Amino acid sequence: MFSRHHRKNGFAILIVLVAVAILMLLYFVQIDAFFGPGLPSQPAGIEQHPWVLKDLLVPEGEDIKLPRSPKPELDDPLSVSAPVRRDEAERGTVTLSFDTSGRITSRWQCTYEQTGQKYQIDAEMKGNISVKRTYEDEQGKDKKQLFFVAKGPYIKKSLGGDTAFGSEKGTCWLTGWLGPDRRVQGYVTITTDQQWAAAYSFVSP
Repeated sequence: MFSRHHRKNGFAILIVLVAVAILMLLYFVQIDAFFGPGLPSQPAGIEQHPWVLKDLLVPEGEDIKLPRSPKPELDDPLSVSAPVRRDEAERGTVTLSFDTSGRITSRWQCTYEQTGQKYQIDAEMKGNISVKRTYEDEQGKDKKQLFFVAKGPYIKKSLGGDTAFGSEKGTCWLTGWLGPDRRVQGYVTITTDQQWAAAYSFVSP
């Protein structure tokens, strides 16, 4: 027979194992809820870490799967511009060009003033559309929306005044949706090390 000491040890180990199992279950439930099966559909906050979508970027020279109805089809080249905002403050304009091959190029230019100091951001991104993702919000899924993703370098520098800020260089991500009415919505997100990110929203008129 086991001694009382052994029984206590066994009970303590059992409690620890149960606790670990519960924590692991909660962890995977949260991960599944956030990312879903495979890549995320439209999780809240994806604009804060768009680099998790890097596998959707198609290398140069490879074909891109083109969309079919009801998604907008790229029968002709398309260029769209949209105002960019952050916390309701204007942050320049982003321009997107969609090629019939499914590839996109984009440029974001922004000049603004904050606490008496002027700043300028310039970013150029390249990427592609992706039919692997389906738009979803509180109203449900919308298969008419076409997802796109791009990335490229950005530089942020101070203009006049206190130039002690110098310049900041990093990566700018572009994520969003092209609708059947040829309007776009999404985010441009800048980061220097993927430890922090600043997301700016855009919606075309």
